[in-house]
Parts: sequence; C-alpha cells; structure tokens
Amino acid sequence: MFNVRLRSISVFVILMMAALTPFASLASANGESSEITVTIDGRPIYFDVAPRKIGGRVMVPLRAIFESLGAKVDWEESTRTITGTKDGTVVKLRLDDTRATIDGKTVMLDVAATKINGRTLVPARFVAESFGAEVEWDESRKQVVIRTGAAAPEGRYYFVYNSRKVTADDLAAIKLYANKFRDTYNVLFDAANYGTAPELYDALRAEQKKLGGRVAGIQIFGLAGDVPSFTYTHKMKPTAGNFEWDGVEENKNEKFVSDLLYANFRNDSKHLQDVSVYNIVQENVPINVIPEWPVSRLPLTKGEIAAYIGKYDAYRGQIAGKSVPTVVLSAPVEFQQGLDIGQDDIAFFMKRLKEEEEFGLFGNTDLRLYYDDLAANLARENKAGVMDLVVGSRGDQNGAALNRDMKDYFFDRESVARLNANYYTAFFWSFDAAKGLDADNLVHEGLVNGRMINPIAQTVPTYGRGVHNLLFLPVPAPEGETGDNWYDYVAVNKEHLEWDNPLYFLYKYYEAIDGGKSRLQSFFEAHAAYANLTEANKHTSRLMYGMEWTYSAFGFENLFSLHYLGLADY
Repeated sequence: MFNVRLRSISVFVILMMAALTPFASLASANGESSEITVTIDGRPIYFDVAPRKIGGRVMVPLRAIFESLGAKVDWEESTRTITGTKDGTVVKLRLDDTRATIDGKTVMLDVAATKINGRTLVPARFVAESFGAEVEWDESRKQVVIRTGAAAPEGRYYFVYNSRKVTADDLAAIKLYANKFRDTYNVLFDAANYGTAPELYDALRAEQKKLGGRVAGIQIFGLAGDVPSFTYTHKMKPTAGNFEWDGVEENKNEKFVSDLLYANFRNDSKHLQDVSVYNIVQENVPINVIPEWPVSRLPLTKGEIAAYIGKYDAYRGQIAGKSVPTVVLSAPVEFQQGLDIGQDDIAFFMKRLKEEEEFGLFGNTDLRLYYDDLAANLARENKAGVMDLVVGSRGDQNGAALNRDMKDYFFDRESVARLNANYYTAFFWSFDAAKGLDADNLVHEGLVNGRMINPIAQTVPTYGRGVHNLLFLPVPAPEGETGDNWYDYVAVNKEHLEWDNPLYFLYKYYEAIDGGKSRLQSFFEAHAAYANLTEANKHTSRLMYGMEWTYSAFGFENLFSLHYLGLADY
C-alpha cells in the first residue's frame, strides 16, 4: 500500500515539475505550431485551449492535465497564484514568475507560466524516470504521451453532446469534466448529425465496434430535442380483460421519451421506434431491455450546462466527509378499505427498510420521514443542510401533489427555485417529474434555477401501478380460531417484492447505496436487477383482488420511465 501511494505522489510531483520546466527535446526546429494532443495512460485528454508550441517550446494547459490526474487545482486572483494539491503534495506557482514551490521548497523555472485565452499554459518536459513516470514525445503524432504505470483502460465512457446546442463555455466544461474519469477511455461524441435515437444508437454502436473493449457508460448532455431520446408509447395488456374489454390499454394521443435502450447494443434499431410494452410482451418483438452499463442524461441545453457542472463540483465539495441524511416526503393516495397504510406510501416502506431485520438498511444514515406540512418541512430541511430528498406522491411535470387530482402541489416549479439554501439530490417516485426530458418540467427548473443535483425521475406517468406495501394473503388462524381459510393484509417481504412489485427497484437501489456504491451505480444495478426480474416474469399472471394481472407490464413501463438525470460520478 505504501509503495502504491508513494508512486502516486511521485507521479504527481514529476508531472507538476514537468509542466513547470522546459524540455528542449520538445522544441520545434522551425518554431511552427501544429495540433498537439496529450494522453495519460492511453486515454485522451481534452482541452478547451489547445496545447501549442510557443518560442520553440510545447505549452500545455495546466488545469486540464492535473485534474486528469486527480489533483485539485485552485486559482487565487489577487496574487495570480495557481495551487495544485494531490495526496498531501502542494505545488504553487504564479503567472509570469520563474519561481514555484513544491511542499514549500522553491524550484526555479526556466520559463514562466503564461495565460492564453483564460487558461494557464506551462512548458512540458521529461523528468528522470526514477521518479516513477515516463513521458514521451511522439513526433509523428505530435503527441505528449504520459505514463503513470497504470494499465491502459479497457472501458469506454461516451460523453454525448450536440455541438449546435452548447456554448464554448459548455463544451469547455464538458471536456474538463470528462478528463476527471481516470479509469476509462473517454470518448467525446458529437450527436449533431443524428436526428433520431435509432440513428444515434447505430452510430454509437459502430464507434464502439471500432474501438473495441467494453462500454463503461454513456453520459448525455442535452434535452431530448438536442440529443434524441427513444419514443415510447403507452400500450399494454396487463389483464386478459372480460366480455366488455379485451384488456388492452393504449394512449393514442401522446408519445413519451426514454433513454433506457441506450443501455445495451444488442438491439436492431429497426425495432426501436415507438416502442411499447405490447410490442415486447404480446407481439414478441425482439427488444432487449436489460441494461449493461449506466446511462445518465443532463437534460439542459445551450448556455445551461457549464453552470450546472460548476454546481455539481460545488456539491461534491459540500458533502465530502459528511453523512448526508435521507429526507422522505410521502403523500400516499392508494388506500385499501379499512386500512390506514397507503399501498403507495413510500415512507412506510423506507421505514421498514431501516427498522426491520430482514432488510437492515440505512444503518449509518439518518432517515427522516414526513407526512404533514410537507412544503414547510422541505424548506426547513433545505435550510438545515445537504440532503438526499425522496418524494413519493401523485403529480406530473409541474410538481408533486397532495392528492389524486393533482391540483394541490406541495413541491412545484415555483417552489423548487426557492429551495436554494443547500444542495440536495432528489428521487421522484411515481410521477413524471421529467416528462419529455425538455425544458418544461420540474426537473429542468430545479437543475437550472434551484440547487437540485442528479435527480432520479420518471418520464412516463406510471401512477404507482403495481406498487403494493401490503398483500392480502393466507395467514395462520387467529388464536382461539380454527380452519385454514384465513386471510389478512401482510406487509411485503423480500419474496413478495419479486412478485413484480416496483418497490423491488427501490429496495435494490438502497441496498446498493448501503453497500457504498455511488448513486448512479446503485441506480444502474437496481435498474438491471428490476429488468431481469421483469423479463423473467414477462408472461406470469397473478391473482390479485379477484382478477388475473400480468404485473410485469407495469414493470416494463417503469423501466422505460425511470431515469438518472444529471452527471455520472467521476
């Protein structure tokens, strides 16, 4: 362990010194500049200000390289000082000054750092190999090749954007963000020329075939109108029906959007237009819905992306080293006669996840549940500090409602802009807070004008269908009674969750969170587990409340509806 840390520190110091001290072998004979690229352990590094040769020396942007190595880089305007920090090593230098310090020791520079187009460029050079790093200049490719000793990454992470729908600042922020993924080969992919999701799907699959390796994930930047989502139609047959109705539900007036199908490359794109549950279950159209890698989308457009990436970095700084409470707002509306527990009561289920030994989650997390005065309690919690917010209610793209008719919002597009005391993640359950993946919904408002970070939200109105906190099941005869035909409402256990209950996704998500996984990784694992369960029960019918239901139909719709909206964790 000590040797690994020593190598990491040494590599950082070497590369900091390499950036501060010129190397004559990188000088051009004629002083001409050309496009210069940089790789670290085989992964490309992206710049908003390109490296260049100036006065016969190769100059590279400091921030891009050192953030790519995992170093924190700070700028102090008053003293024009740059500070790089990694694993306890601190390097300081000032613009137009030939002196720098490494852990307080002065190092004299042959050429001072300079600022070009708002970025600090420094000379690059080779340093002794004994410090643990190898740096080479590939003249034929005009490329600085840096090797830290780490293996070249096999996983490909795609960062998909539309060059016509980003500003220069947006694109610069995307590039610096992508550089922070140090364990993957990162691919910037311009979707400007692809008008439909099937076309983009084919282009991404072709790029992956060319590159080889495995896909580690896909991060999308843009609204559905900027980088296309797949179209989904509500058509399903959840029950066999009766003499008056064939059991088919269909919404012929509206189409919805989904990014689910970007999560594997196993489909023929000809089947991926206007997908429906009916296609998959009744017509047996060969559509694979099992996610093989995480997909996230930042549903913002031109001029909005860079600011959000800055918020995300600030949020990471705010939660560093802290235990973040989970705050649940629940407004259930589905009650069985004679019961005071709502079938769609998310707070009831999450309390059981914490308190019951069968689940045993949230052991080290403060879980706070609210049923009353939801708007006031939400504002109070936001003022108290960072939180992981969970909202379970009826609602739509305009907000979360207190009742079934969705007229009385306790959290809407106006109030989300006022919820700005502290950052918070969000999980919106059972309503389409991100409908359309456009600029006309609660999620977009929270990302742009509030302090919402990386919400999990739905794009299709599912209304909590198939969700059951309680099932009417056989139970032992009460004390003093005889006979076997006794039934009562029973709280669902792990086995019951596998009966196509959407709460299975919630359980698997928090199980992964409790295991130390990131929110996106937890979302992906829960999504994949729920997809496998749904696929396995595709044709399984269950007798519920006097009717045979194929609850997997609701499972498929939930799969298309659930989205991770924000940025992947680096």
